[in-house]
Order: sequence, then C-alpha cells, then structure tokens
Amino acid sequence: MESISNRFAFSCNQFLQRCPLFSATGHYFLTSNPRFRMTLSSSAPQHTPSQFVTDDEGLKWRLCAGAAVLNSKNELLIGERIGKPGSWQTPQGGVDGGDKPESVTDAAIRELYEEIGLEHGRHVLLEDTDGGTSSIKCRYKTGGTGSWLERAGFAGQELNWTLFRCADVSLERNPQLVCTLSGLNGEKPEFADVRWKKLDWVVENVWSKKSRPYEVLREACIPIMKRWDERCCKLDLSGRWSRDSDRCVGVVEGLVARGLTEESALARATEPYIQDWKRHATDREWIVTTLDASGNESRRVLHYPLGEFQEAYEGTSTLFGGTNGGIIWRCCFYMAEGDSDDGIAHVTVSDTPRGKEESVRYLKSGDLILRRTFVHSWRTGRVVS
Repeated sequence: MESISNRFAFSCNQFLQRCPLFSATGHYFLTSNPRFRMTLSSSAPQHTPSQFVTDDEGLKWRLCAGAAVLNSKNELLIGERIGKPGSWQTPQGGVDGGDKPESVTDAAIRELYEEIGLEHGRHVLLEDTDGGTSSIKCRYKTGGTGSWLERAGFAGQELNWTLFRCADVSLERNPQLVCTLSGLNGEKPEFADVRWKKLDWVVENVWSKKSRPYEVLREACIPIMKRWDERCCKLDLSGRWSRDSDRCVGVVEGLVARGLTEESALARATEPYIQDWKRHATDREWIVTTLDASGNESRRVLHYPLGEFQEAYEGTSTLFGGTNGGIIWRCCFYMAEGDSDDGIAHVTVSDTPRGKEESVRYLKSGDLILRRTFVHSWRTGRVVS
C-alpha cells in the first residue's frame, strides 16, 4: 500500500482565542533509541546472565522485566504463547547483568522489541505514572515446575513492570497487523497471537502460577488509568483554527494521492481551511464545524464521538471519493503523542473507498498541529512526505 503523510499548521483566529503562531519545518518522526535498533538474526543469541536479588531467607530471585502496553481504552496488550493455547502473558524476560547491567526499563524496551517487534518512540511511549513504576513488582515461585529456573537454583522470579502507552494508530486498531511475532534480535518466537484485553480478563487467563504479578499490575494501574482518562478530558482543542498554508508540509502530495491533479492540488492547498471546535456534552467528544473561506457560513457540522461510527456525506468528496455521496466508517480515540506539549493527541481514522486516512491532532506551544497519513487501498509501495 502507498502511504502519504502530510502535516497541517493551524493558527488560532485571534478574534476568538489568543494563540501564538508556530512554525512547521517538516514532518516529525519519532525514532527509536539506536541502542535498541536491532536486526533479525538466524543465529542463536549469546545470552548474558540475568541479574538477581536475594531475600532475607537467602532465596535467590531472578530479576525480570515485564512490558505492559496500554491502549486508549486502558486495555493491555497480551500475547498467546506458542504451543500453549489459552496461555497468555505480556512480553517479559530477564534483566541482563554482565559488564553493562541493564535497567529494568531498558530490559522492558528490549523485550518488547524482541518478542513482538514494537519499538519505543515509534509504536509506544513510556506511560506517565507519576513516579509509581518502581513499586510495581511481584515475586512468584516456580518450584515444582521443572523449569530451568528451578534447576539454576532460583526460587522464582521478581517481575518488575514497566508501563507503556500505545502511540501508533494501526497498533491501537489491530495489533495483529503491526506486531512481529517471528522473534527478533536472534530470539526464538514466543507468541502465536496478540490482542488487546481488559486487565480483569488477563488476570483470569494467565498461567495460575503467574497470576499474582498481574493482580499487582491491575491494582497499580487503577490510578494510572484514571489519570489517563483525566488527561484525555483536559485536552482542549476548542476554538477557531485556520490553516496557515505557508507553514504546511506535504499537503499537495497528499491531495494528489487522493486523486487530484497537481494543478488542482496546488490550488486546493492554498485555499482557506477554517474549523470551529467545541466540546460536546459528553466528555472527550467534539462538535466540529467546517466553515467557508470567509469564515461566516457553515459548510459541514460533525459530531466526533469516541469509538466507531458511520458518517453519511453528499456530493463530491476529495477524501472519501466519488461524486454521488455515500457512507463511510470512522473511528475516534485518544493516543500518546511524543511531540505534543501534554503527551496526548486526538485521532480520527476514516476508512474510505480510496483508502485509509489517519488524522492526528495535538497542541504544541499553544497551537494546533494536524498530521494526516493517507494509505491507498489499491496501490503498492509506501511514499511519505
């Protein structure tokens, strides 16, 4: 599929809301830490001995990192283990020791990549836990299982949780299309499937000997999930916003990808584009009015609810395709965004006959950024602008 990304710069209408202008010099991409930019290898990895802790009774516990990824609905990304149908867990593994011992966070980032192919800074971001992650840990015994841990003299594992928030639109909607389950960085595959599931479901479906760490995670996530919902409610996109064509990037390429001629795209990209955003009576939902070039007449009024919804449209549509109107499926949610001031964005996804469009809106320095990505439904290849 071909993907076209563009970024719109909006400045707030000074008559309705005071808001400084901003400059957009190019499309912003979060890149993963080079330390964790790993490659697929067919050779067996050279394992570094894991760190461990010893309790007051002299029992030895292997130090283990667990990667807990939450989506906009506060669901947990969970994987079904290969060869063990019905056995679910998150990516996890030992915290490397050796000459350069890992931190728990570094180990969780590495395990997330090796086991399901997700990269910190690209697919996920560290969750804002208000300093609470250091206490999310739990020891569980593995005695009587005949595991290598028992043979190595460990009483069990101390699982330390690192929390992440989904920062990728496609991952939010369907993790099976994004996650790589083949095993990366030379590691063997761990999972046959991945899904978003409520923490209550997870606690009931993990291996019984490992259920306690997930109970601890569920309890620790209660205030974190509440804080996420509060942050979503506080995101304030209200006001009148107009596109600043001189500061936009990739708009012409995006319009051409949607079927316009280059001449038409150039003309459309410089036309005024004005919207009023107002809060709906329901928390986290919006009423969006698109205005004509004068800013006086309404062209379209939409309600953006949370979740999936259908939208009917009439006449010709650059985005949706066709000239006789129709009905499309759309979806709204909130997502972690590393480029925004408050780390959060509002997302609208439109599934159209021409392809899928992702619209990510967030505030930066008091201004509104709109980043759009268009993926064709019929073309191959990927083009980003």
